Amino acid sequence: RGEVSIVIGARSAIFAPFKNLGIIIIDEEHSECYKQENHPRYHAIDVALFRSKYNNCPLILGSATPSLESYTRAKLGIYKLLEMKNRINNLLPNTVLIDMKDEYRKGNRIISELLENKIKEKLNKNEQIIILLNRRGYSTILTCSSCGNIIKCPNCDIPLTYHKKNNILKCHYCGYSITKINNCPKCNNIMNEYGIGTEKLEQVLNEKFNARIIRMDIDTTTKKGSHERIINDFKDRKYDILIGTQMISKGLDFPYVTLVGVINGDSTLNIPDFRSSERTFQLLNQVSGRSGRNLLGEVIIQGFNIDHYSIIKSKENDYIGFYNEEMNIRKNLKYPPYYDLCLIKISGKNYDLVNNDANKIAYYLRSNTNNIILGPSNASMYKINNIYYVQIIIKYKKIDSITTCLEFINNKYINNKSVNVEIDINPIRI
Repeated sequence: RGEVSIVIGARSAIFAPFKNLGIIIIDEEHSECYKQENHPRYHAIDVALFRSKYNNCPLILGSATPSLESYTRAKLGIYKLLEMKNRINNLLPNTVLIDMKDEYRKGNRIISELLENKIKEKLNKNEQIIILLNRRGYSTILTCSSCGNIIKCPNCDIPLTYHKKNNILKCHYCGYSITKINNCPKCNNIMNEYGIGTEKLEQVLNEKFNARIIRMDIDTTTKKGSHERIINDFKDRKYDILIGTQMISKGLDFPYVTLVGVINGDSTLNIPDFRSSERTFQLLNQVSGRSGRNLLGEVIIQGFNIDHYSIIKSKENDYIGFYNEEMNIRKNLKYPPYYDLCLIKISGKNYDLVNNDANKIAYYLRSNTNNIILGPSNASMYKINNIYYVQIIIKYKKIDSITTCLEFINNKYINNKSVNVEIDINPIRI
């Protein structure tokens, strides 16, 4: 009705029916949340680009760590590059990298000696601390040290995560859960817990420090209003330490936070995706920005692979250095922004049928296009909720070179009841 001048919202806000649109601003433009992967499928930035052109208005993509694709477009002059090279008050935090291989030899398996001392120092000064661990739950794997049996989800074939508060083993993909098993179902020996999540980290910190600690992850923010309550309580200094997953890494402004600690800062490098280095740099850079926004801040990043260029460049706050390193790898391996990607995901309840049809699709593509075809191969999560997933990746330069093939595949499988085929252009994950 034209009663509103400004709309603020998540990705669906891009469809606000303004007739006199004057400007579109997309903050944290690198975030994968802007792509909707279920119906109706769209990417908010693609829609924003169309609307800005249609309405002849500017579009601003903002980020401290732009996606490589966006920054490349800016370098090529497709986008206009505007840079803010200095932080307000020039209060960049001092960042230290801790090699946990050395700490393990000292007996420090979760909290390094330096991080422990710095936490005590900040608590004595009545300053606040944020600790990032990008994995929820108590322990990540329950396994038998005698026979090697691992308790897995029967629907997804991945290890169940232990949640101590409810004493359950839970699958974070399909929701399957069972009461914790103490003895191995195969050999009856005692089961051992390995790995660490935010729930266990909270327990460790409570044992080590006399501090008010609050945790923010999916498990603590399911109730309505709990997310906002945790943020406001921490901002009002009702707590000294905030523990959380990546949801605490960006967009939060706490003036009394002078220390950020990152546990397992290299864990995202182990994700089997060509963007894992980029996501690691973005996550570490974003969470480091929570420290020292009003007072001089410090950041301590722990990990076993701290000599990786994404971690070193994050420590140095060097986006350009990271961009140049990553672009060399992308060029050699023919990944975006040098090539575009199309992911064809074939799924169904019968693995043999899925695999057979995937081979047929790959053969058709190789026979009808000169582009690079990878696969078929099992997806990184090849079984979720008793559905099997096999994938094919197309690397291409021009969308016109694959359009006819994709239309043929889509029409062939659109009503297939035994095998489902999804086509994803510029996939977030492969």
